[in-house]
Amino acid sequence: MLSSTIENLFRRESGRLISVLTRLLGPQNLQLAEDVLQDAFIAAMRDWSENGIPDNPPAWLLTAARRRAIDAIRRERTRRTFAADLAKFLDSEWTLALTVDDAFGDQWARDDQLRMIFMCCHQTLSPESQVTVILKTMCGLSVPAIARALLTSEATINKRLYRARQALREVRFELPAPADMPGARDIVHTALYLLFNEGYLSTADTPIIRELCRDAMLMTQLLAEDPAIASSDTMALLSLMCFNAARLESRLDPNGHLIPLDEQDRARWDRGLIGRGFGYLALSSEMDAVAATRYHLEAAIAARHSEAASFDETDWESICRLYDRLMEVEQSPMIELNRAVAVSFRDGPLSAVPLVESIRDRGGLDGSHVVAAVFANLYARAGSMDRARGFLEAALKQARSAHERDLIERQIARASRGD
Repeated sequence: MLSSTIENLFRRESGRLISVLTRLLGPQNLQLAEDVLQDAFIAAMRDWSENGIPDNPPAWLLTAARRRAIDAIRRERTRRTFAADLAKFLDSEWTLALTVDDAFGDQWARDDQLRMIFMCCHQTLSPESQVTVILKTMCGLSVPAIARALLTSEATINKRLYRARQALREVRFELPAPADMPGARDIVHTALYLLFNEGYLSTADTPIIRELCRDAMLMTQLLAEDPAIASSDTMALLSLMCFNAARLESRLDPNGHLIPLDEQDRARWDRGLIGRGFGYLALSSEMDAVAATRYHLEAAIAARHSEAASFDETDWESICRLYDRLMEVEQSPMIELNRAVAVSFRDGPLSAVPLVESIRDRGGLDGSHVVAAVFANLYARAGSMDRARGFLEAALKQARSAHERDLIERQIARASRGD
């Protein structure tokens, strides 16, 4: 009970607290900021084990982090340089506590979270490192949890974090200048889009993995609420996240197995989130935009699925047109494959076979099970069960996770029944 409470609190509060600590200590001391935050949570675990959980756990934790920040500054001030604009206030005992208290105020904390998001997505970092740093600093995930989320090793994650911390030592903890904002915002959008997809598309059935979607939405919401930062793209991205998040609870059965879109119980879709999705999509169209981006078009596609009362009532003609436009702005074999699936529901399964063959022959998705799985779906729907089972067996051999294999085996069973 206590460990679960601490873990949940850490994930909810770590982004806000690490942002304030980085503001105080400077990006060059990101590791120290993480250590201070970790010490605060260890203190919480010890105190609450003896005295019980306090009435206001976030306030208790904030106080612990503030005190440990002061201790760290006193201990390290002769060996380190801190935030340049605060250094003279942190060096003096007369102003140290007041400066730290001020930094932990609500308004500063919110502004610091925005600065932290842009710092984590700085252009000096690769997209993989950006997502890794966000997961560690803003989402409060441990290295093992990040490795599970990104399907890689702990050693790889540690190397990314080390290189990222070194690169961020020279980065200023501030929002981009107005002239630099569009480019920096695009990078942030991409990182948050990738973060959301790590949760949404993950086949790992753990609450932490699914919460990546929530974390990505909260950070995108921060961007959307700031008039100096928000753009049409921001609103479209948030709209897309809302539409997809609305289906999260219907994507897994009670045993944790993935459920295909055509079998999902639409009564379980979150209509409140879908309503927010339509609202943000409308806002995106009211803001200045040169042309529709992938976020606008993917949100529009998700909207078509969300407004259909059943799978059979989906407006595939509209979805195909949207995919045609999406392929004009974003070249991707996965987008092309999704378009082929949409065409198959508009024009019949065999009409999409040449499209998928073209993707396969160009090698765009080599090593992935998805092409074979789509072939199997097309042939099963066309009544060619032998060919369908052959492709499903091929997909099963290429699957990389237990959940992918479970889904493929479920499709094999459906094909065998002729569903």
